[in-house]
Amino acid sequence: MIMPLLVSIILGFLCFVFIANLYQVRIPRAPEIEKRLENIKKTGGEQENAVVSDFITIGNEFKFGFLGKYLKNFKPAEFLKDQLYYAGLDIQVDVFILISAVCALPFFLIAAFTTPYCALLGIFAAAVPFTIVKFLIMKRTNLFNKQFPEALDLLSSSLRAGHSLYTAFDVIVKEMPPPINQVFKNTVDEIAFGIDTKDAIMSLTKTMPFSMDLKFFTTAVLLQREVGGNLARILDGLSITIRERFKMLGQLKAQTAQSKFSGIILTLVPPLIAVILFFISPGYMDPLLHTTQGNIALWGAIGLMILGIYCIVRILSIEI
Repeated sequence: MIMPLLVSIILGFLCFVFIANLYQVRIPRAPEIEKRLENIKKTGGEQENAVVSDFITIGNEFKFGFLGKYLKNFKPAEFLKDQLYYAGLDIQVDVFILISAVCALPFFLIAAFTTPYCALLGIFAAAVPFTIVKFLIMKRTNLFNKQFPEALDLLSSSLRAGHSLYTAFDVIVKEMPPPINQVFKNTVDEIAFGIDTKDAIMSLTKTMPFSMDLKFFTTAVLLQREVGGNLARILDGLSITIRERFKMLGQLKAQTAQSKFSGIILTLVPPLIAVILFFISPGYMDPLLHTTQGNIALWGAIGLMILGIYCIVRILSIEI
């Protein structure tokens, strides 16, 4: 009786999302674009650069008009939009929120009809998409950092060949693979739209904010533009430094691999044993779930596990 009801509710929700997608009320774009173009004509200087930069990054942030209307001025939605952008995902904020809700819905429905403890699994299920986004951000940042020394060498060679900084950036866009060409393409587009080169270079750190190497690069370029010097030689030194740092990180990763594996085993074994016992002998777990002392012990164990995970991560996180 319960399972057909759960299936009906889930299918009904998915049908609602599908119909809303067909008959969505999109946020009108044409009046907003015309207004921005009019502001570009009327304003000048730094204000014009800001308007043009905002115009370049303009996009359809929400797929469903009825959700975008409420999420447009919601600060967590703005944070989520930035995270999706950093991960390189072409997904609107409201679509991502619906995906998280669909992941958690079955567990909350089971919790409503059976045991309320399934709601905890629903919370974890709702956090899975965001965890995947954070993983993609880390993966994209690491890939960018690995490509960055080669891009610095290409940039240095272009400058020695007599190219301007803008042309050297354009060479990276044409010759390098994603994601590094996407990051520099934003800067090339901004300069082409008339934004000051200094502001365009500073915006590099906004498109890849978790790369410390990129921050060093932007600082070096801006200082060279202010005080002068041989930028190609500076980039060569920065490229060598980054490669040496990667070499040291590889050595640390090899030396801490056994400790990380031990930490993973210690983290996974207790909940795995608890799940196995729950299915093999449910009565054995009843005192833990249905008594006050058992609940206190359960939450205490969960808290100690979280504390242990935090300590292991802090010990093994070595920054260079």
